[in-house]
Amino acid sequence: MITLVYKLSKSSFAVGTLMIFKTLPALFFGSLVGVMVDRFDRKRLMVVCDISRGLLILTLPFIRNVFGVYVIAFLLETFSLIFMPAKDASIPNIVEQRDVLAANSISHTTNYLTMIIGSAFGATIILLVESVWGYLPFFQRLTGPGAAFYIDAATFFLSAAALSFMVLPPEELHEVGEIKWFHIKEDLFSGFSLIGKDKMLKYMILSIGVAILGGGSIYSLGVVYSTEVLKIGEAGFGYLISALGVGLVIGALVSGVLARLVAKDKLFGLSILAFGVAMVAFSSISYYKMVIAIIVFAGLNLAVLNVTGYTILHENIDDSLRGRVFSILQSVIKVFLLMSLALSGIVADIINWILKNLVENVVEQQQLVYLARFNGSRITLLLSGFAVIGAGALALKNVKINNERIGPVND
Repeated sequence: MITLVYKLSKSSFAVGTLMIFKTLPALFFGSLVGVMVDRFDRKRLMVVCDISRGLLILTLPFIRNVFGVYVIAFLLETFSLIFMPAKDASIPNIVEQRDVLAANSISHTTNYLTMIIGSAFGATIILLVESVWGYLPFFQRLTGPGAAFYIDAATFFLSAAALSFMVLPPEELHEVGEIKWFHIKEDLFSGFSLIGKDKMLKYMILSIGVAILGGGSIYSLGVVYSTEVLKIGEAGFGYLISALGVGLVIGALVSGVLARLVAKDKLFGLSILAFGVAMVAFSSISYYKMVIAIIVFAGLNLAVLNVTGYTILHENIDDSLRGRVFSILQSVIKVFLLMSLALSGIVADIINWILKNLVENVVEQQQLVYLARFNGSRITLLLSGFAVIGAGALALKNVKINNERIGPVND
């Protein structure tokens, strides 16, 4: 979709606007989505969302203006905003309590693997499918630039078909399919009330938000940093993203083992702390091979914090509020990521302006060389790493599991 926007507009600003439209649903509908997930049949919600997303993606090859893509992106993210909390909230309903950690590990491993495979072999997959379609008269019209969208849409339809066979047990805490509109205000605010009153939840979500705020700078500044500091260009940045994906897969696979050696609440905080340390190391070291190893380590810890964080929520949140909590978490992630993408570039530009004025007043060549190593992107990444370390310290101090299930808030 990013490629389509750039093709239609030839504007980096238009691509940035796309990210804004992808975040708006979280701002507008985040709380209401949580109520839907907790009140309606989650299986039906997921099936409807997948079919809707597939149909929306099928329209993209026929879009001829950027605003049309923005509208589709907004609608896609709205359905994704419903699908993700419904999926996350359903995991404890389909596995035994003792298997929740393993289920989260498998879920995240699958997500990361598909991300890597899609990024690395997406073009090859499209060419293979097109070569098959090319021999079938009716499907020949599906070849060409739009093939990627047709394949993407097909994956959503397959997902909907698979979900239709899933069995979710009936809930005892609320009537599935029923929503009491005269209680809508209480439903909307119950999730926020719960998070505000429960120390563990409050600091978990705050820590994740700060970690996203700092960690997101890798995406916005990574290409500039790879080009100007590491001297590996845009292609080299692609290898760094691949290394991050490898680390994510490894981390998801080993999370179960680590969680049996270290208490989940401690592991959650330690993984954020380690991710921050990796960011500081990444922004301080210029040796490419060592940077690759650091990025793998960062991805590993990012996966561990995701798996352990989701498992803590699954094991400690009552099912009647689980959808609202996960919906709020998804909204926090999207909003803080957007803030990171927007602010990190501005901060880097301000630092570059300050350094430029300093350099103009520097006479000694040795000092010029020293300042040239620390441009805006590098210093911003370094500051972001320290922010993530702070988030890890905050989580270690305040995220404590008390083995009491967190249920509905009754005021």
